[in-house]
Amino acid sequence: MDLDDLLPNAHYVTRQSRWIDAPPDVVWEELHAVRLSGLPVTVVLSAARFLPVLLSGSGLRQLRDRPFLEALPVPLLSSEEPESVVFGGALQAWRLRGGEEAPSLDAEELQRWIQPGWVKAVMDFRLTPSRRGTELSSETRVLATDPTTRSRFSWYWMFVRPGSTAIRWEVLTAVQLRAEARSRAVA
Repeated sequence: MDLDDLLPNAHYVTRQSRWIDAPPDVVWEELHAVRLSGLPVTVVLSAARFLPVLLSGSGLRQLRDRPFLEALPVPLLSSEEPESVVFGGALQAWRLRGGEEAPSLDAEELQRWIQPGWVKAVMDFRLTPSRRGTELSSETRVLATDPTTRSRFSWYWMFVRPGSTAIRWEVLTAVQLRAEARSRAVA
């Protein structure tokens, strides 16, 4: 599954990538092994973002130590080992307490989702063999379902985008360090 299939015309897009001196199967395993406890920037930024939710008494499970890929705010839509993992869903992230409960949507339902008041968010991690190693990339795309929501989300995105980018860089770095250390240990 490709993000172009899910959300070809996004309002907001971020991309990061990193070359890793390790084969795709090792990078894949380490991507799935990275835990929140190994991502201090992610934990701090997530805690700041979820503070209103935490203070309201819900959302504690979001910040427990668990694999990063299991803590994402949108569900898994596709996993093609060792090539890509794709997440996506409808959100009201700009709302202080996270908004209404998100609908449970599969990939096809997400493509068709047009209910006003929501953004559709998709994110992937893609592994591409490159120069005797692996390029690990991550892309996030967001599309508002109506002009009012787009305006509201744009203010939120202006403040959240730098943190979102920092989280992706931290994850890519953690995977790189783990995968390269493992590859060196085997060599």
